[in-house]
Amino acid sequence: MIYLVFVESALLALVIYAAALGIERLKFKKRLSKWQFKKTGVLSEKGSKLLKSIDVLLARSGVKSKLPFLDSKNMMIVSLLLFAVGIYLFRKLGFAALFYASSIVYVPYAAMMLMSTVNAKKIKEAYLSFLTTFMGFYNIEGNIINALKSTTPYISEPLRSIIKRNVFLYEKTQMSVDECLENMAVEAGNREFRKFINFAKMNAKYGGNFNKALTKLREQGEKLFSLESIKAANASVGSMVILVMIIINLLLMMNISTDPDIVYIVKNTITGQAIAISNAVSIVFGLYMIKNINSSA
Repeated sequence: MIYLVFVESALLALVIYAAALGIERLKFKKRLSKWQFKKTGVLSEKGSKLLKSIDVLLARSGVKSKLPFLDSKNMMIVSLLLFAVGIYLFRKLGFAALFYASSIVYVPYAAMMLMSTVNAKKIKEAYLSFLTTFMGFYNIEGNIINALKSTTPYISEPLRSIIKRNVFLYEKTQMSVDECLENMAVEAGNREFRKFINFAKMNAKYGGNFNKALTKLREQGEKLFSLESIKAANASVGSMVILVMIIINLLLMMNISTDPDIVYIVKNTITGQAIAISNAVSIVFGLYMIKNINSSA
Protein backbone atom coordinates (compact mmCIF):
# COMPACT_ATOMS: atom_id res chain seq x y z
CA MET A 1 0.00 0.00 0.00
CA ILE A 2 2.91 2.37 0.69
CA TYR A 3 4.06 1.93 -2.89
CA LEU A 4 0.51 2.69 -4.03
CA VAL A 5 0.68 5.99 -2.15
CA PHE A 6 4.01 6.73 -3.79
CA VAL A 7 2.55 6.03 -7.25
CA GLU A 8 -0.45 8.26 -6.40
CA SER A 9 1.94 11.04 -5.35
CA ALA A 10 3.90 10.69 -8.58
CA LEU A 11 0.70 10.89 -10.68
CA LEU A 12 -0.48 13.97 -8.76
CA ALA A 13 2.91 15.64 -9.25
CA LEU A 14 2.76 14.84 -12.97
CA VAL A 15 -0.70 16.37 -13.33
CA ILE A 16 0.38 19.49 -11.44
CA TYR A 17 3.49 19.83 -13.61
CA ALA A 18 1.40 19.51 -16.78
CA ALA A 19 -1.02 22.15 -15.50
CA ALA A 20 1.89 24.46 -14.69
CA LEU A 21 3.22 24.14 -18.24
CA GLY A 22 -0.23 24.87 -19.63
CA ILE A 23 -0.46 28.19 -17.84
CA GLU A 24 3.21 29.14 -18.13
CA ARG A 25 2.52 31.98 -20.54
CA LEU A 26 -0.30 33.48 -18.51
CA LYS A 27 0.44 36.34 -16.13
CA PHE A 28 -0.51 35.52 -12.57
CA LYS A 29 -2.16 38.55 -11.01
CA LYS A 30 -2.91 38.76 -7.33
CA ARG A 31 -6.33 40.31 -7.67
CA LEU A 32 -7.66 39.25 -4.30
CA SER A 33 -5.36 41.74 -2.55
CA LYS A 34 -6.27 44.61 -4.92
CA TRP A 35 -10.06 44.44 -5.12
CA GLN A 36 -11.93 47.37 -3.63
CA PHE A 37 -15.02 46.83 -1.54
CA LYS A 38 -18.01 48.85 -0.47
CA LYS A 39 -19.79 48.87 2.86
CA THR A 40 -23.07 47.34 1.73
CA GLY A 41 -24.31 44.39 -0.30
CA VAL A 42 -22.83 40.90 -0.18
CA LEU A 43 -19.48 41.98 1.27
CA SER A 44 -18.41 42.44 4.87
CA GLU A 45 -18.15 46.02 6.09
CA LYS A 46 -14.82 45.63 7.84
CA GLY A 47 -12.04 43.11 8.18
CA SER A 48 -8.65 42.12 6.96
CA LYS A 49 -7.69 41.47 3.36
CA LEU A 50 -8.04 37.75 4.04
CA LEU A 51 -11.62 38.08 5.26
CA LYS A 52 -12.50 40.34 2.34
CA SER A 53 -10.97 37.84 -0.06
CA ILE A 54 -13.11 35.07 1.43
CA ASP A 55 -16.22 37.26 1.08
CA VAL A 56 -15.41 37.83 -2.59
CA LEU A 57 -14.88 34.10 -3.12
CA LEU A 58 -18.21 33.29 -1.48
CA ALA A 59 -19.97 35.83 -3.69
CA ARG A 60 -18.32 34.88 -6.98
CA SER A 61 -18.74 31.15 -6.45
CA GLY A 62 -22.49 31.59 -5.91
CA VAL A 63 -22.35 30.08 -2.41
CA LYS A 64 -23.38 33.38 -0.84
CA SER A 65 -26.60 33.53 -2.86
CA LYS A 66 -27.56 30.00 -1.76
CA LEU A 67 -26.40 30.37 1.86
CA PRO A 68 -26.87 34.07 2.75
CA PHE A 69 -25.84 33.53 6.38
CA LEU A 70 -22.39 32.29 5.35
CA ASP A 71 -19.75 35.00 5.51
CA SER A 72 -15.98 35.13 5.98
CA LYS A 73 -16.15 34.89 9.78
CA ASN A 74 -18.38 31.83 9.63
CA MET A 75 -16.03 30.30 7.07
CA MET A 76 -13.11 30.77 9.46
CA ILE A 77 -15.05 28.84 12.10
CA VAL A 78 -15.79 26.11 9.56
CA SER A 79 -12.08 26.02 8.68
CA LEU A 80 -11.10 25.53 12.33
CA LEU A 81 -13.60 22.68 12.63
CA LEU A 82 -12.27 21.06 9.45
CA PHE A 83 -8.71 21.38 10.74
CA ALA A 84 -9.69 19.66 13.98
CA VAL A 85 -11.43 16.88 12.04
CA GLY A 86 -8.36 16.51 9.81
CA ILE A 87 -6.04 16.19 12.80
CA TYR A 88 -8.32 13.52 14.25
CA LEU A 89 -8.59 11.54 10.99
CA PHE A 90 -4.86 11.57 10.28
CA ARG A 91 -3.58 11.58 13.88
CA LYS A 92 -1.92 8.19 13.39
CA LEU A 93 0.36 9.51 10.65
CA GLY A 94 2.41 11.64 13.03
CA PHE A 95 3.73 15.03 11.95
CA ALA A 96 2.29 14.58 8.45
CA ALA A 97 -1.20 14.94 9.96
CA LEU A 98 -0.68 18.72 10.06
CA PHE A 99 -0.23 18.85 6.29
CA TYR A 100 -3.23 16.65 5.58
CA ALA A 101 -5.43 18.62 7.98
CA SER A 102 -4.37 21.86 6.26
CA SER A 103 -5.23 20.32 2.90
CA ILE A 104 -8.72 19.41 4.10
CA VAL A 105 -9.23 23.00 5.27
CA TYR A 106 -8.29 24.37 1.86
CA VAL A 107 -10.34 21.94 -0.26
CA PRO A 108 -13.64 23.91 0.13
CA TYR A 109 -11.86 27.10 -0.94
CA ALA A 110 -10.35 25.32 -3.94
CA ALA A 111 -13.82 24.07 -4.87
CA MET A 112 -15.21 27.61 -4.60
CA MET A 113 -12.38 28.88 -6.82
CA LEU A 114 -13.38 26.31 -9.41
CA MET A 115 -17.04 27.36 -9.09
CA SER A 116 -15.96 31.00 -9.47
CA THR A 117 -14.13 30.18 -12.69
CA VAL A 118 -17.18 28.35 -14.05
CA ASN A 119 -19.41 31.32 -13.15
CA ALA A 120 -16.90 33.74 -14.68
CA LYS A 121 -17.04 31.75 -17.93
CA LYS A 122 -20.86 31.94 -17.91
CA ILE A 123 -20.73 35.70 -17.31
CA LYS A 124 -18.31 36.14 -20.20
CA GLU A 125 -20.64 34.17 -22.45
CA ALA A 126 -23.64 36.25 -21.34
CA TYR A 127 -21.90 39.63 -21.45
CA LEU A 128 -22.50 40.53 -25.11
CA SER A 129 -26.15 39.47 -24.93
CA PHE A 130 -26.53 41.49 -21.73
CA LEU A 131 -24.95 44.56 -23.30
CA THR A 132 -27.19 44.43 -26.38
CA THR A 133 -30.34 43.95 -24.28
CA PHE A 134 -29.33 46.69 -21.84
CA MET A 135 -28.76 49.17 -24.68
CA GLY A 136 -32.30 48.61 -25.89
CA PHE A 137 -33.87 49.13 -22.47
CA TYR A 138 -31.61 52.11 -21.68
CA ASN A 139 -32.88 53.89 -24.81
CA ILE A 140 -36.41 53.35 -23.49
CA GLU A 141 -35.89 53.95 -19.74
CA GLY A 142 -33.16 56.59 -19.83
CA ASN A 143 -32.12 55.38 -16.38
CA ILE A 144 -29.32 52.91 -15.61
CA ILE A 145 -30.92 51.14 -12.64
CA ASN A 146 -34.32 50.82 -14.34
CA ALA A 147 -32.66 49.54 -17.51
CA LEU A 148 -30.71 46.94 -15.49
CA LYS A 149 -33.91 45.82 -13.77
CA SER A 150 -35.69 45.44 -17.11
CA THR A 151 -32.73 43.54 -18.59
CA THR A 152 -32.54 40.78 -15.94
CA PRO A 153 -35.37 38.55 -17.28
CA TYR A 154 -33.58 38.25 -20.63
CA ILE A 155 -30.08 37.24 -19.49
CA SER A 156 -28.71 33.97 -18.12
CA GLU A 157 -27.38 33.00 -14.70
CA PRO A 158 -25.37 33.89 -12.70
CA LEU A 159 -25.38 37.46 -14.07
CA ARG A 160 -29.17 37.62 -13.76
CA SER A 161 -29.10 36.90 -10.01
CA ILE A 162 -26.19 39.28 -9.40
CA ILE A 163 -27.99 42.22 -11.03
CA LYS A 164 -31.42 41.33 -9.64
CA ARG A 165 -30.16 40.99 -6.06
CA ASN A 166 -28.24 44.26 -6.05
CA VAL A 167 -31.05 46.23 -7.73
CA PHE A 168 -33.38 44.86 -5.04
CA LEU A 169 -30.96 46.03 -2.30
CA TYR A 170 -30.76 49.44 -3.98
CA GLU A 171 -34.54 49.79 -3.97
CA LYS A 172 -35.03 48.56 -0.38
CA THR A 173 -32.06 50.17 1.41
CA GLN A 174 -30.13 53.44 1.54
CA MET A 175 -27.58 52.14 -0.99
CA SER A 176 -26.44 54.68 -3.56
CA VAL A 177 -26.28 54.05 -7.30
CA ASP A 178 -22.47 54.00 -7.12
CA GLU A 179 -22.47 51.37 -4.35
CA CYS A 180 -25.05 49.25 -6.14
CA LEU A 181 -23.05 49.21 -9.36
CA GLU A 182 -19.76 48.58 -7.54
CA ASN A 183 -21.19 45.56 -5.73
CA MET A 184 -22.33 44.12 -9.06
CA ALA A 185 -18.84 44.51 -10.51
CA VAL A 186 -17.11 42.95 -7.50
CA GLU A 187 -19.48 40.01 -7.36
CA ALA A 188 -19.32 39.34 -11.12
CA GLY A 189 -15.53 39.53 -11.26
CA ASN A 190 -15.43 39.97 -15.03
CA ARG A 191 -13.03 42.46 -16.63
CA GLU A 192 -15.38 43.53 -19.43
CA PHE A 193 -18.36 43.83 -17.10
CA ARG A 194 -16.15 45.98 -14.83
CA LYS A 195 -15.55 48.35 -17.77
CA PHE A 196 -19.31 48.62 -18.29
CA ILE A 197 -19.83 49.38 -14.58
CA ASN A 198 -17.10 52.05 -14.60
CA PHE A 199 -18.75 53.83 -17.56
CA ALA A 200 -22.18 53.46 -15.93
CA LYS A 201 -20.88 55.03 -12.69
CA MET A 202 -19.34 57.94 -14.59
CA ASN A 203 -22.55 58.47 -16.54
CA ALA A 204 -24.68 58.35 -13.38
CA LYS A 205 -22.42 60.94 -11.76
CA TYR A 206 -21.50 63.27 -14.63
CA GLY A 207 -23.89 62.43 -17.48
CA GLY A 208 -22.77 62.33 -21.11
CA ASN A 209 -23.36 60.21 -24.20
CA PHE A 210 -23.70 56.75 -22.63
CA ASN A 211 -24.89 55.12 -25.87
CA LYS A 212 -21.58 55.92 -27.57
CA ALA A 213 -19.68 54.32 -24.70
CA LEU A 214 -21.93 51.25 -24.84
CA THR A 215 -21.24 50.85 -28.58
CA LYS A 216 -17.47 50.97 -27.93
CA LEU A 217 -17.80 48.43 -25.12
CA ARG A 218 -19.72 46.05 -27.37
CA GLU A 219 -17.04 46.30 -30.08
CA GLN A 220 -14.29 45.55 -27.56
CA GLY A 221 -16.27 42.69 -26.06
CA GLU A 222 -16.74 41.04 -29.45
CA LYS A 223 -12.99 41.12 -30.12
CA LEU A 224 -12.03 39.64 -26.75
CA PHE A 225 -14.82 37.06 -26.46
CA SER A 226 -13.07 34.13 -28.16
CA LEU A 227 -9.72 34.52 -26.38
CA GLU A 228 -11.28 34.96 -22.94
CA SER A 229 -13.52 31.91 -23.40
CA ILE A 230 -10.54 29.69 -24.23
CA LYS A 231 -8.59 30.88 -21.18
CA ALA A 232 -11.55 30.31 -18.85
CA ALA A 233 -12.16 26.82 -20.25
CA ASN A 234 -8.50 25.85 -19.73
CA ALA A 235 -8.61 27.11 -16.14
CA SER A 236 -11.77 25.10 -15.40
CA VAL A 237 -10.39 21.85 -16.81
CA GLY A 238 -7.00 22.24 -15.11
CA SER A 239 -8.56 23.04 -11.74
CA MET A 240 -11.04 20.16 -11.97
CA VAL A 241 -8.33 17.58 -12.76
CA ILE A 242 -6.09 18.70 -9.90
CA LEU A 243 -8.97 18.92 -7.40
CA VAL A 244 -10.23 15.42 -8.25
CA MET A 245 -6.71 13.98 -7.88
CA ILE A 246 -6.32 15.70 -4.51
CA ILE A 247 -9.65 14.38 -3.19
CA ILE A 248 -8.76 10.84 -4.32
CA ASN A 249 -5.38 11.20 -2.64
CA LEU A 250 -6.92 12.33 0.65
CA LEU A 251 -9.47 9.50 0.61
CA LEU A 252 -6.68 7.00 -0.04
CA MET A 253 -4.63 8.35 2.88
CA MET A 254 -7.70 8.21 5.14
CA ASN A 255 -8.12 4.55 4.19
CA ILE A 256 -4.44 3.84 4.83
CA SER A 257 -4.60 5.48 8.27
CA THR A 258 -7.06 2.78 9.39
CA ASP A 259 -4.56 -0.05 8.76
CA PRO A 260 -2.42 -0.53 11.92
CA ASP A 261 0.47 -2.24 10.12
CA ILE A 262 0.83 0.46 7.48
CA VAL A 263 0.35 3.22 10.05
CA TYR A 264 3.19 1.76 12.15
CA ILE A 265 5.56 1.82 9.16
CA VAL A 266 4.53 5.31 8.06
CA LYS A 267 4.72 6.78 11.55
CA ASN A 268 7.84 5.07 12.88
CA THR A 269 10.21 4.90 9.92
CA ILE A 270 12.08 7.66 8.14
CA THR A 271 10.98 6.33 4.75
CA GLY A 272 7.34 6.20 5.84
CA GLN A 273 7.39 9.77 7.14
CA ALA A 274 9.19 10.97 4.02
CA ILE A 275 6.51 9.42 1.80
CA ALA A 276 3.66 10.77 3.93
CA ILE A 277 5.07 14.29 4.16
CA SER A 278 6.10 14.51 0.49
CA ASN A 279 2.63 13.33 -0.51
CA ALA A 280 1.03 15.95 1.76
CA VAL A 281 3.29 18.69 0.37
CA SER A 282 2.30 17.71 -3.20
CA ILE A 283 -1.36 18.10 -2.18
CA VAL A 284 -0.73 21.55 -0.72
CA PHE A 285 1.15 22.54 -3.87
CA GLY A 286 -1.76 21.28 -5.98
CA LEU A 287 -4.18 23.46 -4.04
CA TYR A 288 -1.84 26.42 -4.48
CA MET A 289 -1.79 25.77 -8.24
CA ILE A 290 -5.60 25.84 -8.30
CA LYS A 291 -5.47 29.29 -6.73
CA ASN A 292 -2.95 30.56 -9.30
CA ILE A 293 -4.76 29.02 -12.26
CA ASN A 294 -8.03 30.67 -11.29
CA SER A 295 -6.35 33.99 -10.44
CA SER A 296 -5.02 34.17 -13.99
CA ALA A 297 -8.25 33.14 -15.70
